[in-house]
Amino acid sequence: MKKKEKEHLKDDPFIRFFEKAFTLFRSHRRRILMAAGVAVLAVLLLLAVMQVRRLSVAGENRLYAEAFRVRTSDTLSLEQKIAALEKMKFKNGVSAAGRLFLAALYFQKGDLAKAGSVLETMPASRVALLNDEKHVLHARVLEAGGKLAEAEGVLQRLLDGGKTAMARETILLQLAALQTKGKRNAEAAATLKRIQSEFPDTPSAMEARNLLDSLPHDAEPPR
Repeated sequence: MKKKEKEHLKDDPFIRFFEKAFTLFRSHRRRILMAAGVAVLAVLLLLAVMQVRRLSVAGENRLYAEAFRVRTSDTLSLEQKIAALEKMKFKNGVSAAGRLFLAALYFQKGDLAKAGSVLETMPASRVALLNDEKHVLHARVLEAGGKLAEAEGVLQRLLDGGKTAMARETILLQLAALQTKGKRNAEAAATLKRIQSEFPDTPSAMEARNLLDSLPHDAEPPR
């Protein structure tokens, strides 16, 4: 290589950058390799966590599918369905629906105490809709037991808690039904008119209109 070319390469900033980088690497090689090892370990741990989560989700889905199969079976009796669901160990993801299936079967059987116990001991699910369905079913169980005030309190707390995963108009319809059953027609009318006002383009609004027409004509919302 000619002398001028060598001098040109020495003055090349690109070459100087790599020379400095190589010198830095040689001086701090141990630290750099340790840092790289830590970074690789962190990536491996992240991949392991992601794999565990995937397996957990897959397990939840299989458990939910089995619970749903039992719940909708045409060959199992009510008692057999309850026994099968009682043996399952549901988690807090989508498989938590299995606890709702179990409570609904006890409710269908007429065992309100058992249905209420399943719902009361059911931990919060990571699926918000299941939490809402739990409260709505609990209100129905309380209503069937003649505990109208408690049932209404469950629904009211659900509505007052902020945004719900379940359609709010559906919850309001159940609340109006409780108020009507308790002979509080004016409050029921107010709830039904609220549905019409806040959710006008929904099936619930049409149902609210029909229910409102069936109320006594002197049922006016409280001022």
